[in-house]
Amino acid sequence: MSKYFNTRLPATFRLLPVWLTILAVTLPAARAMDYTAVFHAPPRQVPTRGMPDGPLLGNGDVGVALAGPPEAQVFYLGKNDFWTRDPGNAKVINVGRIELNIPALAGAVYRQDQDLAKAEVRGAFTKDGTTVLTRSWVDAHDNLLLTQIQCEGAPVSGSIRLFSGAAAAGPADAGAFTLRADALPGQGRAVAVVTRVIGAEGLSLALKPGESATVATAILSDLDAKDFPAAAKQLAAGLTAERLPALTARHRAWWTDFWARSFIEIPDKEIEKRWYAALYVLGSCSRAGKVAPGLWGNWLTTNNPNWHGDFHLNYNFQAPFYLVYSANHADLSLPFYQAVLESVPNGRAMARRHGWSGIHFPVCIGPWGLSPENPDGDWGQRSDAAFAALNFIWQYQYTQDRDFLRQTAYPYLRGVGDFWEHYLKYEHGRYVIYNDSIHEGSGPDFNPLLSLGLVRTLFANLIPMSRELGVDADRRAKWRDIGDQLSAFPLQERNGRTVFRYTEQGMDWNNGNTLGIHHIFPAGALGLDSDPQQLAICRNMIEEMHRWADYNGFSSWYTACARVGYDPKTILAKMRAECDKHSFPNLLLYYGGGGIESCGGFLAINEMLFQSHEGVLRFFPCWPVDQDARFGGLRAVGAFVVAAEMRRGLVAGVKIVSEKGRPCTVQNPWPGTKVRVVRQGPGAGTEPELRTGARFTFPTAAGETIELKPLG
Repeated sequence: MSKYFNTRLPATFRLLPVWLTILAVTLPAARAMDYTAVFHAPPRQVPTRGMPDGPLLGNGDVGVALAGPPEAQVFYLGKNDFWTRDPGNAKVINVGRIELNIPALAGAVYRQDQDLAKAEVRGAFTKDGTTVLTRSWVDAHDNLLLTQIQCEGAPVSGSIRLFSGAAAAGPADAGAFTLRADALPGQGRAVAVVTRVIGAEGLSLALKPGESATVATAILSDLDAKDFPAAAKQLAAGLTAERLPALTARHRAWWTDFWARSFIEIPDKEIEKRWYAALYVLGSCSRAGKVAPGLWGNWLTTNNPNWHGDFHLNYNFQAPFYLVYSANHADLSLPFYQAVLESVPNGRAMARRHGWSGIHFPVCIGPWGLSPENPDGDWGQRSDAAFAALNFIWQYQYTQDRDFLRQTAYPYLRGVGDFWEHYLKYEHGRYVIYNDSIHEGSGPDFNPLLSLGLVRTLFANLIPMSRELGVDADRRAKWRDIGDQLSAFPLQERNGRTVFRYTEQGMDWNNGNTLGIHHIFPAGALGLDSDPQQLAICRNMIEEMHRWADYNGFSSWYTACARVGYDPKTILAKMRAECDKHSFPNLLLYYGGGGIESCGGFLAINEMLFQSHEGVLRFFPCWPVDQDARFGGLRAVGAFVVAAEMRRGLVAGVKIVSEKGRPCTVQNPWPGTKVRVVRQGPGAGTEPELRTGARFTFPTAAGETIELKPLG
């Protein structure tokens, strides 16, 4: 474990009840209550080396993917920490599966409902007047999979079989197994699985109409308990029918609190549904204190997942978390920092092997410093460590958690800064970047757009962070000089329009990826405060690239469009088309290049409704004025939690909760109108406050609520 990583939950997240109470009047009943993924046929893509298309359950550690026909339902068990350690081939693999066999249901009508609000899957299987009802969930607190089974109409019988994930393994007749991820003890992780039927002997079912039984499975690894087989056995054995209602209530309460943090409400309910589904997926596969999810989350259904199921740093590992910061779920990203910091010793060693300073990463990493591929395999890209730096920056910007900055973010960012201080060359009055492939293996590119954007953002943030901590004052002049004299983004002409060139020398264009907008987002080097000519080039670039459907681009493309004020109706129409064409029945958008990364693409909706990434709160900056919308609980840079609505083209209901008492800068939601600042809480005064101008700044106190209202 990295000495820099703070394992306790940051103070920001321990204070959630404060702002939830303040914003209670603005939060409607959780919109997630409205949304369920409905399956009328068994999943087709389970098992798979990629992302399952079936119902998904999880608690941020254990993941369960459902599959199979009514008479032979299958529950595939995955766990974020179940990795092999084979050098050069480390990977996350499947734990095992449970089969629920009810022969009488062969040919039954199939229906499964994945309830986002309750985080459970309910099944109804009917044949010849007999219906079997199931309700499955992975407990939000303990590593338990629970499936309640009830029949109506006629008695049914069945059996449960438990299989380990080992190749060619038969059923575990005793209802339990212990499995190591590698053949050699200590080389990989180990897991224990124990299954029993509550209130019955053995693993058989014999249900009369109106009766129910519950199949309980405990899944614990050697990271969960020292004697994990005994702990799993004890966890399963301690369950009784009388305890189930309390377990259900506790599980649902966790998810109720989860959904209370933020909401959006927009006219297009298909997009809205998938926004909530994205958060559901992230809440199910990532949790503070647990190992981070890889490409396919914790839903591993094979021992040979594509690309090892690992952590790809040239965007895939970062991308799922793009959504969580402004959606007010930044705690879901905490496992990401742990994984990156565990690879820092390898990253420093890799830099030294090449004669460089600081931290330089290969493309592929895993937990505990694992190298799934060549430990020097950066594929010509020097940008991986700086790409990972973005999430560290956002965590601090949105939460203002000073402990996180001091212990976790700043040491890492400074190490990445060390690399770039050494790697950059100063020539002819500017800093330049040599031999840095913008695309995997694209060659010795010179001044690639991506790295130019990442380096700008890195040093622009190191300066105020060092000032906040009172350290490295002697380095700020150099960092400022790099920011001021870094090469400009290269340009070219295409079809009569000025657009960006992918690199100054090397790859000029690529019709197969979205790297041409990564300096806009996720790098964040351009935005609505940029020079109007630069913004015009950004919009030209969007039109020339036209990557509304892209194998690897959904997580970045739409947010980049919103960040530069592209036509909002086009953004919404194109996103809706992607929801219609690329959505699995479980509501996850899937393109093949990576599974959970698509969740990050729905940040675009947040950015259309509300932006703060440039330190300025902008309400509905890229939203159609003829579409009513509202949001609450969205988080802003500066540790503000905000709510607002658009009604008949006018902004209303603007509320801002200040968590840390930082100054707040707002783009006037009512141009040309004076604004009343109404305070509640520690900073409230008796005199009315008026603000004028297109943009204004006002002080705040920690814990206070500010309402903004147009005068008159």
